[in-house]
Formats: sequence, structure tokens, C-alpha cells
Amino acid sequence: MLYRFLQIFILFLMKIFWHLKIINKQQIQNARGCIIAANHISWFDPPFIGSILPFPINYLAKAELFHNKNFGKLLKKLHAIPIKRGTIDRKAIELVKEKLLAKESVLIFPEGTRKSSKAKSGIGKIALETEKDILPIYIENSDKFWQCLIGKKRLKIIFGEKIKVPEFSHLEKTKENYRKLAETILERINKLKDEN
Repeated sequence: MLYRFLQIFILFLMKIFWHLKIINKQQIQNARGCIIAANHISWFDPPFIGSILPFPINYLAKAELFHNKNFGKLLKKLHAIPIKRGTIDRKAIELVKEKLLAKESVLIFPEGTRKSSKAKSGIGKIALETEKDILPIYIENSDKFWQCLIGKKRLKIIFGEKIKVPEFSHLEKTKENYRKLAETILERINKLKDEN
């Protein structure tokens, strides 16, 4: 109930203040249960992406945000999964895999954080081990509130064609292949900007 209310409210804000433009929305069809992969430029990205998808998504949030008991409870109600940064958080990875195998969607940023431009191998590992398709998304100007507000820019969310992970299932499950798949995913995301 809370999740749905926030979806509607945030979508309203995106349209009014950010002048939202959605491109290739038809790609959302049959995306439930996929890995949702997007570039990461603002802390607004998770709620923005979650608000335009017609189904609930799980997403990763840094573990420090859960230190406050009440805020941590709220995040969990909104389907957040705590992840420790700067280390391989096996518990978080296993929980993400459980969600995907239960046909739920999980939002993952291949770069891990807003400050990185390189893909981390985690998304490749999760994708290969679950064989779940990936819905790539490019988000633009979520970090430019004032420019969007005055109409100089607008928030763009661009959907791409699903990446069929079973096509990569012949690859051995190695760190190198996880990294290569993660790089392929990030390349596909960034390519959406040039194509649109």
C-alpha cells in the first residue's frame, strides 16, 4: 500500500518538476522478474525507476542507511536490500538471487555507486547464476533538478531491449566472465543515450 502510494506520488512529481519523458516504454512489457539495470547519477534514481515500472521492484541500498532502526524498517517496507559497500557482500548477493528466482525484479546499478563509471562484476555474477534476462535503462538529468524545474532540461528515462542472459549460459562461471558480462550490460545501457 505504502509502496503504491509513493509510486503515484513520485510519478506526479517527476512529471510536474522534472518534465519526465519516457522513451521505448513498450520494452517494459513482460519485464517482471528481470534484473533491472541502469546507470546511476543521483540518489533519486531508485525511486524514479521504481515509480514508472508497473510492478514492484527490489533495490540495493547501502547498509549504513539501515543503522537508524525506524528508517531501516521503512526501507525494508519499500523492498530495499541492505548491502555493505567496499566488500563482497555474499549475504546481499544471495538475497538478490532468491528474489529473482522467486520471479521478483531487482534494480542493480552495474557501477555500484554514483562515483564510479566502471562496471563491477556483481551484476554479471548474479545474472549468470540466475539466468535472468536484463532490462537496460538509461536515466538522464535526474541530478539536474533546478535545470529541469525551469525547463532548460528534462528527465529522460530510456528503456532498451532485454538482454537475454541464457544466451551467455555457455560461459564458465568465473570472475573474468562475470566482469565481461557486467561490462557488456553497462555498454548496452550507455548505448541507449546515443541511440535516442
